Amino acid sequence: MIETPRLAVSRWILLPILAVFYALPAAADNGSSSQHRAAEEFLAAVASGDATALAHTIHPDQLDLFRKRLLDEMRLEADRGENVIRGRLFGVGRPLAELERLTSINFFAGLAGRLQPGGRRFDKVEWLAAVSDDGGMVQLVGRGRPPKDQGTVRVPVLVSIVPYGKDWKAGVPLELQAKLEDLVQGRSQVQAAGRIASDSEPLPANTQGIIDLLKLAEQNLVAGNCEDFYGKQMSPNFRKTTAVKALRALVTSCESRPETRERLLSALRVARDLSPKYDYAGTRAVYDLRGQGLPFPQLLLEQVDKRWYIAE
Repeated sequence: MIETPRLAVSRWILLPILAVFYALPAAADNGSSSQHRAAEEFLAAVASGDATALAHTIHPDQLDLFRKRLLDEMRLEADRGENVIRGRLFGVGRPLAELERLTSINFFAGLAGRLQPGGRRFDKVEWLAAVSDDGGMVQLVGRGRPPKDQGTVRVPVLVSIVPYGKDWKAGVPLELQAKLEDLVQGRSQVQAAGRIASDSEPLPANTQGIIDLLKLAEQNLVAGNCEDFYGKQMSPNFRKTTAVKALRALVTSCESRPETRERLLSALRVARDLSPKYDYAGTRAVYDLRGQGLPFPQLLLEQVDKRWYIAE
């Protein structure tokens, strides 16, 4: 089940439009009621913190084109044996095949959640002008009045809307598109929870035993040797506490589903570049994998009889 991403409060919806705002002529056309409704639904969805609700306010054709463009870029990259763009947008642990199955709504919601856009709640919006733009798009400019308990400052707002049959829908926000372009080009990044070593930091504190374990586990997964992976790299404690049928099901899933192996490989490769937190007198290493696009938040290794294994 795909979780609904939560959108943190930020400034992307409050665009730097003051120059346009103050330059508007007094008698400017402020748009139709259907245009106002589309823009206000969009602003309400942004303020709600629900990325899926936000996606539903955007024109479906724009969402489809948005999804297709990014998937095409990720497919071309995958053909070259690379995953830089996929890693930047969704995290290296998110398989391309899984992203290809997402609807346009869920694809956009996943990205919006990682970029953490957000905006203010308004009690009412006073629409000042509807400015025609390329491709039938209209830029609605207004002033948002906050709820009574949130001050009196009216904030400038700008919403891009496009025709939707006889009605209107919001377009994919241009500021969000610019943020995505920055992300794809490496000009900015999504902050992951785990600390990744940089040129100014010491090398990751992985012991040679851990490095050897990660290397062997990766080799077995790449070769599809899931029996060896679960029989030799997984902890004896894990194998003792896992029912035979359950262990067999894990091996079968690993052998038959490339996505399963890809997730496991991604976790190992991310851990290789992270500094773990050691506890239990240095016999357990915990890697924080949050923000890496993986369905689990951490990778846990443990030392048994002076040898390192994957615990879970």
